[in-house]
Amino acid sequence: MRQMWNRLEADIREYRYAIGSLLLYYVAMRLVFHAFCPLVIITGLPCPGCGLSRSVWYFLTGQFSRSFSLHPLGAFWLLLLVWFCINRYVAGKQVTKGWTLALTTVCIATLLLYGYRMATLFPGRPPMSYTGHNLLERVIPGYRQRILTFFRLYG
Repeated sequence: MRQMWNRLEADIREYRYAIGSLLLYYVAMRLVFHAFCPLVIITGLPCPGCGLSRSVWYFLTGQFSRSFSLHPLGAFWLLLLVWFCINRYVAGKQVTKGWTLALTTVCIATLLLYGYRMATLFPGRPPMSYTGHNLLERVIPGYRQRILTFFRLYG
């Protein structure tokens, strides 16, 4: 058990600047833009991971249909995280080709699902909805209408 905590502490120490930067970014973006995702902040468009956190939360709380409706791959991301943590912290193994392949597969699946959801669901109910008051909308006259018209025509 002590080895597990030592591995976790070592990773936190090694990545402390990245963790601190991410926390600082999170707080700053929430205070200024009331959002976290740079794609939403800049363009108003949902990102490939939109709904993923809520999906994982609903999965963990047994609300499987809600989880699936927010992001169908939420459970896969959760399983991947659990697999990584067990291998890294409990078993003490390094990242393997199997891990890299699994991560790559889930990333590609997430991007393909994003394309499908943008073509069939956008702009629909959250998380596949347009977020107004984004940066491009503030600087480009008619941006909102153009982007929504584009997705109605080509989505």
